[in-house]
Amino acid sequence: MIKKLKDNKFIIGLFLFAFISRVIIILVVDTPIISDFKTMYEAALEIVKGTSDYKDSFYFLTWGYQMGHVLYQSVLLSIINSVVFLKIMNAFISSLTVIFLCLIMKRVVNIKIAKISSIFYSIFLFPLLLNTVLTNQFLPLLLILIAIYFFISLDKGKYLLKAIIIGLLLGISNILRSEGIVIITALLLYSFYLIIRKVNIKKTIITFILIVCSYLAIFNVISYTLMKTDISPNGLKNMNPTWKFVLGFNYETSGMYSSSDAEIYAIDQDKAKEIVKERLSEWEKIPVLFLKKIKILWFNSDLSWSLGYLENKTLVNVLTVINQIFIIILDLLALLSVPLLFKKNRSNIQVLITLILFVYFGVYLLIEVMPRYAYPLQAFMLILASISLNYLYGKLKK
Repeated sequence: MIKKLKDNKFIIGLFLFAFISRVIIILVVDTPIISDFKTMYEAALEIVKGTSDYKDSFYFLTWGYQMGHVLYQSVLLSIINSVVFLKIMNAFISSLTVIFLCLIMKRVVNIKIAKISSIFYSIFLFPLLLNTVLTNQFLPLLLILIAIYFFISLDKGKYLLKAIIIGLLLGISNILRSEGIVIITALLLYSFYLIIRKVNIKKTIITFILIVCSYLAIFNVISYTLMKTDISPNGLKNMNPTWKFVLGFNYETSGMYSSSDAEIYAIDQDKAKEIVKERLSEWEKIPVLFLKKIKILWFNSDLSWSLGYLENKTLVNVLTVINQIFIIILDLLALLSVPLLFKKNRSNIQVLITLILFVYFGVYLLIEVMPRYAYPLQAFMLILASISLNYLYGKLKK
């Protein structure tokens, strides 16, 4: 009882520490709204004001899936019309993310290692400073982590209801940022893993089916509603799915965004398909491209989205070095967890998290990459890092 009370006090203290530090960052670092974030923010303002010029925008006609984040921001702006308020909500959500990472790690290892790992993450500069950006990454990741927390507690009863809730959470996450399919794919692979091991086959199949059905139901209902109410002419549809592959196989930009590609292929899906075929035909360039993309996404330190406007480049460089050290530590500890997968006492949760990262790894080899996209990946890597940390701690203790 006393131990549980102490753990609860730590969770509350961790949340307050994470939230207050993030709010301070938001008040000190005045990151301007740029790029896609500016487009989505202005569309949210239009919805609040009752205007609808955004509907004629090529951006939303082509990439309707961005409307989920626009609607989320419009709801917040209708409460308090302030950019600072949006960023404070980022801070609140990302602080809850720290808590759910801690709770998941507690199930994977133990509360002591979970505490150390979550404190490490709460001061990690990249996710800390990202709160100043109006990115659509915060709430989707939190919803995914809550879904995973429910998933790893399916053995505690009411698994049918939990499976439906998991699907709904992943569906809403996908509405806000279209990465839900990555988690669904990982859950499919994990279900195969359980079936091969003959672990409650009937329950595994039913759970996965319920998750997928509720996931598809919430996503399609919302998309259809947005289309019928004319909030989004194309609902949440992606009218040019080839575009991300155009960028992903651009050898000159190492798979990153290209303005010259955007001028031609973002507006013409037929041309987009042709250039992808053309680039794929240069198969000898693909291995080097993949290596460059791996470095960009998994190893690069990029604080430019948060601090790019600052004139004090010395400060930015120092913070970048500190952030890079954090990334290297995280990468090494996460990689160290891979050999532990082959031990008999491996955790099923470790298998699931490894599969999620495996699917992310494969997807980002094919589509556009950017260091900023590492935000959800680093959260999952933290869970694997905690397993390695627990292993090292056990060895040192002996």
